Amino acid sequence: MSLFKRIRFFCGFLVLSILISCSKDSASSEDIIVDPDPPIEEVFNYTSDAKYNLNIVYFIPKDVPNRTNSHKRVSEILLNGQEFYKQNMNGYGFGDKTYNLLVDNAKNRVKINYVEGKFNTSNYPYEGGGNKVIEEIEAYFKVNPSEKNSEHTLVLMPVKDHDNPNVPFYGLGRWCFALDYNDMDVKHFGGNSKLSNDATKYIGGLLHELGHGLNLPHNKQKVSEYTDANKGTSLMGAGNYTYGSTPTFLTEASCAILNNNQIFNNSNAAFYTGATAQINTIQANFEDGALKVSGTFQSDVAVNYIGFYNDPADDNADYDAVTWATAVDDNSTFSVSMPINELDKKGTIEYVLRLRLCHTNGEISNFSYSYKFENNIPIIEFGDQDYLVRTNWSIVSFTSEEYNATASMILDDDPSTFWHSCWTGGCTATYPHSIVVDTGETITAKGFSFLQRNGMRKIKDVEILVSADNVTWESKGNYVLKDINTIHHVHLDSETTFRYFKIVAKSAFDGAQFAAMAEIKCF
Repeated sequence: MSLFKRIRFFCGFLVLSILISCSKDSASSEDIIVDPDPPIEEVFNYTSDAKYNLNIVYFIPKDVPNRTNSHKRVSEILLNGQEFYKQNMNGYGFGDKTYNLLVDNAKNRVKINYVEGKFNTSNYPYEGGGNKVIEEIEAYFKVNPSEKNSEHTLVLMPVKDHDNPNVPFYGLGRWCFALDYNDMDVKHFGGNSKLSNDATKYIGGLLHELGHGLNLPHNKQKVSEYTDANKGTSLMGAGNYTYGSTPTFLTEASCAILNNNQIFNNSNAAFYTGATAQINTIQANFEDGALKVSGTFQSDVAVNYIGFYNDPADDNADYDAVTWATAVDDNSTFSVSMPINELDKKGTIEYVLRLRLCHTNGEISNFSYSYKFENNIPIIEFGDQDYLVRTNWSIVSFTSEEYNATASMILDDDPSTFWHSCWTGGCTATYPHSIVVDTGETITAKGFSFLQRNGMRKIKDVEILVSADNVTWESKGNYVLKDINTIHHVHLDSETTFRYFKIVAKSAFDGAQFAAMAEIKCF
């Protein structure tokens, strides 16, 4: 054999040895997981009758491979959830509506965009990781605009250890996040094993967070619903721990929001184009064991349903908000009767009642009111009062104002305008801020009503002073206002006669030095 042939034989043997060695090392690696159903290697025919469909992104950090059989498992999870949503919508009379998906019906597969992340999992933690993921996916959509089919996006992230994950798992606007692992599969529903419990926890959690991505707030079931074999636990309450194992459902208030959702409709209409509304009148009373609320509203975009969320204010979450919902007729009136025996929490406790007006373009207008229970009886702290006429009222003085948010705006009967302490042009005005009002005549009042600005700078602590001559002042006490955007009342200790009153603002709910107020009235 020539020297050249011997060298070529040796080199060939060396290369073959290296390839065999690499093959053995690769096959023994515990970090590599082969997906037997990789979606990119199979052709699918995805179709949908709708213009808008849920965007599904499987976001893969650099240090975590795609989970086993992910396309099949995730497709079955989403189709299972699609049927769940449809059954609930049907149950309340909204029809065969559910979230739209691009589906290959012959192969039972859902369109999923597999996107590789730029970094390892540690760069996308639970706290703050969601926005980082969104930034990368938005860049992907910018390069691939046809892959974005609506304003709603579900993101799944594979994890190495689903018992100790640290990845985004929440709703963030119209984005929502969940995780994936090899055994996350609907086939495990219904048992008592760890596989079954984990399936309920993480698949239920996925559909719960998807609800947030579909505009749904938290809410809890009524007392009677919990014992109903066909309902049980609200998905948007603790239902992420019951889905697939014990009865779980969507409340009517949730379905009323979904009814106008972009991807629950086959319409080509524009959604989320903005809407404004205001409550014109509202009455509330406790009668025949029920909290009864009625009123009127106006809006520039049609409203077809209103949800009523009764949220105990003993925590900062709204998981325990018990809800009602009513359809709205053409004359923009509403009325609801809410039996208090449907509420878990009574005793002595503060409540916030949130009205959510469901606009036909998918927008939601929110209004909050406060009431409380004392010894199991609701004490109503909101509703229209017999307000004194303000025709002759005027501003006497104020500590500061913005050029386009003047003190006089607290008297203009326009809830969209407001007084704001000065903050432009290097202004350094700080608390306390004050306004003095001349009613134009001697009046007798039982109390004051405040409408906070619908936004930032809500005033927290105030002192109310009254005077007959704008010289000698009498304090009527210090009060804590409500951090809500609807009118609420401060009752004086007794009827008081005066011509002038002064409101001294001492602090804000946001802790900043600015003050704002939309309206001040007397009753």
